[in-house]
Amino acid sequence: MNKNRIFAIVIRHLYIWPRSLERLMWTFGWPFLDLFVWGLASSYFQKQTITSFSFITFVLGGIFLWTIVWRVQNEIGVNFMDEVWNKNLINIFATPLTWQEFLTSMVILALIKLIVTVVSLTLAAYMLYQFNFIKFGFYIPFLILNLLLFAWVVGFWVNGMILRFGHTVQELIWGIALLIQPFSCVFYPFSSLPLWAQKVARFFPSTYVFEEMRRILFTGSADWSNLLISFILNIIYLFLVLKFFKVMYEGAREHGRLVKLN
Repeated sequence: MNKNRIFAIVIRHLYIWPRSLERLMWTFGWPFLDLFVWGLASSYFQKQTITSFSFITFVLGGIFLWTIVWRVQNEIGVNFMDEVWNKNLINIFATPLTWQEFLTSMVILALIKLIVTVVSLTLAAYMLYQFNFIKFGFYIPFLILNLLLFAWVVGFWVNGMILRFGHTVQELIWGIALLIQPFSCVFYPFSSLPLWAQKVARFFPSTYVFEEMRRILFTGSADWSNLLISFILNIIYLFLVLKFFKVMYEGAREHGRLVKLN
């Protein structure tokens, strides 16, 4: 892969990032709104109950980790569609840029914006609710890695679907996270799901991560087997989704769907 071509795409999108109110809302506005609303709700429930259980830590921990999945998946999809909306997709792939380089640039862009979002949320959460994300300590890299891999899988799958079916499925960029979240057990334990939903949730790597998030909060330790299962599922899905994207990309080129997307 050619790093100059990758960073050319990265710089092209970073240039318009601070100049777009819509993109700034995705980076700061909506994550901060979630933090504010859920933080207030958690504070209210905390005051209404006589217990040492921290609703704020429980809920905000879920929000922080879910933001990783939502922001990265959304950025990968939106940045892809941005080339479509600006009728630039054909121009990009008429260059020597490969689909692997394009996806790599989408990942880098998503990571840059995620870092900005998470750092901002960390400061805001501490100032408003005295919530410290660092309390997850040693386990933070393992939780984040699994969620990043899962977000890449979802983002690449959505882009592949758009290559195959066009504008009719672009709503997946915003809607797929809402479909996945209930099975990921972000705010409630796996055992609370109906039996049929538990069977589905076992196939989501994110489910194991959020189960371990709660275990860490309650016991201070994690079950490494669950984190390993999450990682193995992510690697399998990532391999399959890259194959899927390649097939959809080659099919779009051969059958003229890239032109129709423009």
